[in-house]
Amino acid sequence: MHHATATRIARLFYHAARRRFDAVVEFFAPGLPEPLRVPVVFEAPPDLAYRDLTRALTRAAQRRGIGGV
Repeated sequence: MHHATATRIARLFYHAARRRFDAVVEFFAPGLPEPLRVPVVFEAPPDLAYRDLTRALTRAAQRRGIGGV
């Protein structure tokens, strides 16, 4: 991903029965009129460190095809 792109986790929910996080990752980049919003589902334990969670969610969003933004 381009270094000028900023990322934000817009919404984040933990589904305890399924042990997964449901999130929307927003990517902000020069030239985009509004942020690109990518829904992501990530299976992980609830005690995962926030820093590791944000990295994992961002990588999952990139795998969905937005890595060239």
